[in-house]
Amino acid sequence: MLWAGILPFVASWLLDGVVQVIRHNGLKLFWMALGFTVVVAGAGYFVRQYGLGASDVSAESISVMNSLAKTFLMFTIPISLIAFIMRTIKLLRKSR
Repeated sequence: MLWAGILPFVASWLLDGVVQVIRHNGLKLFWMALGFTVVVAGAGYFVRQYGLGASDVSAESISVMNSLAKTFLMFTIPISLIAFIMRTIKLLRKSR
């Protein structure tokens, strides 16, 4: 769920960092977003591996979890992109 629910929003901050780099405002936000994205992705990976290895998980349960994650991604990716667009519009209005 870290990958499907949280990671798209964290990754959208990378886009904010790219916008800041393009606007010549420095790399600080980009590096922070990159670091946070790596931390969340790594935590999701280790939690997934621990969950799969620590208990007797049936193939059916894994299949259900994968389909649930795909459903989450179907909603979280567009919502995170919309949030990025709204933040960018807000930034552009503020700079005028």
